[in-house]
Amino acid sequence: MIWRTLLFSLLLPLSVLAQLQVFVLNGTTLTPVGSALSVGPAAPGDTIQIQFRVQNPGSQSVPLTVALSSDGAFMIQCIPSPYVPPLEESAFCVDFTPTAAGSYTASLEVNGIIILLTGKAVPGATLTLSGSTTPLAYGATIDFGSAAVGTTQIKTFSLSNPNTADVSVNSVNVSGPGFGGPTGQAFPAQIGPGQSVTFQVSFKPQSGTAYQGTLTVDNRAFTLTGQGLDPPLPGASIAFASSVGASAQQNSITIPLDSASQVAGNGTLTMAFQPSVAGVTDDAAIQFLSGPFRIATVNVAIGATSATIGGQTSMAFQTGTTAGTITFTLALENNEPQQTSLTIAPSPVILDTANAVGLLGSLNVSFSGFDNTYSASQLAFTFYDVTGKAVPQGVINADAGSAFQQYFATTQAGGSFALLATFPVTGNSAEIGFVSVQITNSIGSTTTQQITVAPPPAPPIQSQI
Repeated sequence: MIWRTLLFSLLLPLSVLAQLQVFVLNGTTLTPVGSALSVGPAAPGDTIQIQFRVQNPGSQSVPLTVALSSDGAFMIQCIPSPYVPPLEESAFCVDFTPTAAGSYTASLEVNGIIILLTGKAVPGATLTLSGSTTPLAYGATIDFGSAAVGTTQIKTFSLSNPNTADVSVNSVNVSGPGFGGPTGQAFPAQIGPGQSVTFQVSFKPQSGTAYQGTLTVDNRAFTLTGQGLDPPLPGASIAFASSVGASAQQNSITIPLDSASQVAGNGTLTMAFQPSVAGVTDDAAIQFLSGPFRIATVNVAIGATSATIGGQTSMAFQTGTTAGTITFTLALENNEPQQTSLTIAPSPVILDTANAVGLLGSLNVSFSGFDNTYSASQLAFTFYDVTGKAVPQGVINADAGSAFQQYFATTQAGGSFALLATFPVTGNSAEIGFVSVQITNSIGSTTTQQITVAPPPAPPIQSQI
């Protein structure tokens, strides 16, 4: 019984070791490795890297030991992990770098699995990038960088012969979406000692994504990479239907583009107002006439020469009744924000309506309008008889400055106001036919035309039963 237990303990590691499987990775393809693996040919000085994968199909973690016996051309570069977990794999790589023409061998041992590696070096051309004297190693990555969609990046390569005899390059191929070539040199090509030939490879992305391709020179493969960039939105500007800034107006905005857009994009158009009236912080009447009051969505379609604002070709807005500056900010994807301002200049009082009604023993004068300076003060009323002649009382002045200040301090209507003035009349009010009103603010005075005094309304008819 004791002998069998010891025997089982000795046999257990062999059973565990036998579970491992060795593969070689070629691009994205895993191929099982037998007792021998050929990794050539390569030119002297070039490096071929062999990617190995050790898989553990068992249910237990397995210690991993990798050893290489080589004549110097083979070398382990990527060290594997010490254990291979169940149903997982461990990776390592071996470089083949011959220094002279000839045949090379090495013995690779993976947990007792012996693999004979063979490689051959033949005189060949070295590959370099234009402007560099350092040869590109087998499997090197050549990065074309970033390029906008529709543009082309080109790299020039040189194939040189450092040997004392002619070398042949039988084929040069480029594969992978976005990459093209080779151009500038036909293959096969014979290259004399100390001579070189050049060719070009292009990168032309069709979308804003990452690209990968392969450059193959005979049996040597090199990785090509590049990043496509979506073209930016064209420059844009803010245009007003009218460049004249005034209160109580409706204006509109359009957003022309510098050129037809190659891509679709989005952004926002925002409105802000800075009053020039002391103590005033805003005027809520300054806003867009549709959608949210002071922000609108901006969209750019492919091929469009102007953007839409809130789904419309133009966006209307109203200028309120407060002097100040309205600023519009356009923010489009990947573009610097653009700002345009419209100045609402201070002005004398604007009167929209004016009415006068004669009553029994009094006369009412009413008018409405706006004062975008919030500074209205002096009122002057001139009354005329029915023939248009000024009545003897002349001009009646009134200082309404404090009343206006109190009103503007509490109103939410900007500079808009409505006023009713009542005058007692001694005698027959029907003899007063007209009145004119003058109102003064910090900018100047506004005088109405003569306002016809309407007769008092007729009393209601009372029926008698």
